[in-house]
Amino acid sequence: MSSNVSQALPPALTCFLAAILLLSSCTPKPASPTPRYAVARFENLSGDPTLDWVARAATEYFSATLSKALDGPVLSSASLNRAGPGISDDRAKAQIVGANHLISGYLERVNGQLRLYAVDEDLATGKDTRQISVEANQPVHAMNDLVHAFSPSAAPYLTSNPETLKLYATAFDEPIDHAVTDLREATNTDPNFGPAWILLIDAASRRGDREALAKTIDEALNQKLAPLEKAQIRLEKTLLENDKPASLAAMRDLSAQSPADLVLLKSLAESDTAAANFKQAANEWKKIREAVPTDRDAWNQLGYNLAWSGDLAGALDTMKQYGAHWPDDPNPIDSLGDVNYMYGKFADAAALYLKADRKNSKLLNGGDLYKAAWAYFKAGDKSKADAAFAQFRAARTKTNPEAFTPFEADWLYRTGRAKEAIALLRKDDTGWSQLVIWDLLAHDRAAAAKDAAAAKDAITRFAALPSASVAEWQTRAGNGTEPARRLALGIALLLDGKTDAARPVWDKIVEDSSGTDFLSRAIDAKLKGEKPKLEQIPDSLQVNPLASIPDKF
Repeated sequence: MSSNVSQALPPALTCFLAAILLLSSCTPKPASPTPRYAVARFENLSGDPTLDWVARAATEYFSATLSKALDGPVLSSASLNRAGPGISDDRAKAQIVGANHLISGYLERVNGQLRLYAVDEDLATGKDTRQISVEANQPVHAMNDLVHAFSPSAAPYLTSNPETLKLYATAFDEPIDHAVTDLREATNTDPNFGPAWILLIDAASRRGDREALAKTIDEALNQKLAPLEKAQIRLEKTLLENDKPASLAAMRDLSAQSPADLVLLKSLAESDTAAANFKQAANEWKKIREAVPTDRDAWNQLGYNLAWSGDLAGALDTMKQYGAHWPDDPNPIDSLGDVNYMYGKFADAAALYLKADRKNSKLLNGGDLYKAAWAYFKAGDKSKADAAFAQFRAARTKTNPEAFTPFEADWLYRTGRAKEAIALLRKDDTGWSQLVIWDLLAHDRAAAAKDAAAAKDAITRFAALPSASVAEWQTRAGNGTEPARRLALGIALLLDGKTDAARPVWDKIVEDSSGTDFLSRAIDAKLKGEKPKLEQIPDSLQVNPLASIPDKF
């Protein structure tokens, strides 16, 4: 009967099904991800320990000469080592840094010849895509033949001096003093060989000799190094000099020289976020997401940075796509709620927070209920706000009731119930830093001084000192420029009514703070008579005693 089904169907339906079959047969398969190669350390199976350096050199030789010669990028050994400390397995390192192919190999002696063997493994399938071996009399000849067997487009190695390469490769596994001697000789035999300089700089850094480190860096930068190595050494120089703007610029240059290094790109994105370069950070997270579409953090960070950069539509679209890819994950829903909250869409934010909590209340230990409470309050619905906060209280006190009082007091104070909030903290004999801030906001410096005696926080104790002139406050704070001193001075001036003097201090606090320190930015905006660009997302993990300042100031 089944063989005659088509005859029993109406002609129009038969044609329709045929068209569907034709379309489905023409539907292209999803594109395979671009190959991203890492090179594992080769093994010396010759039984001759004098060839250990060849195994080490082969790894460096491969990654450098094939970096632009295959059908996808080849990560440097430096990129592979960025997987993190304590990880010795090269396969694990490769997967962490986003490689999906691993080139590994070994060397052996065969009939007086040196044989080098290499295999390219697809890490997703575990299958070898190619296996190649070559034989030669000299190690460098064998390495050169092998990389050209992988690709005729293999580039020349960074040094043409075999002795330089041997000294460099040997230094990897030597005690630091011997390594420094060999690396110095390597840089003497070929001053333009960047990898030896980088290893020499690393040795000076591990020795803790800043003077030698600075001198070695300057020596290296005076040579004609390849762009990648020069960019890496420039970054070391800026880090040594603790020059944050220059470090960010150097990291950007290094990432441009090594675009396949996703760990480096992630560090750059995080640094741009910290520097409030949100648009640039979003572009960097977008590249990471495109390279590894399964990286949930890349989706999440991209959405937030788009929101912080002012691109609401892009942020909403990204968070929705993030949720569509992982429909069982509550985090995309929570993140979408945050984006709505930032832009004052409080009713939508509250609904999303409650949805995230229903999907999995363990995500923030009930924290989405706290966010929903604030969203309802900001939307003007105090009844629903208190109801959501009551749910938060019930959830959070099940696990850590002792830590809940600051949340309860902060909620009461900032929603217009200051007396109840103050009474709660005094009864509980806790939250003295909060009380000091509230005393000063109420212009009760005598109460602030009394409460400050019990406060552990030095900054709030400083703010509770007797009212004084701007000059006296500056004298009290001292001449240092460290962030803690500046923050103490900024708070003291603000809460003593010295707003004109406080403004430049808070400008500097914001300049020195992380790009995501939106509380400092909110205080700074209020001092200037401006509305903060974005609403500050409620923090369900801890209560900041300063949170009430932009509310009440």
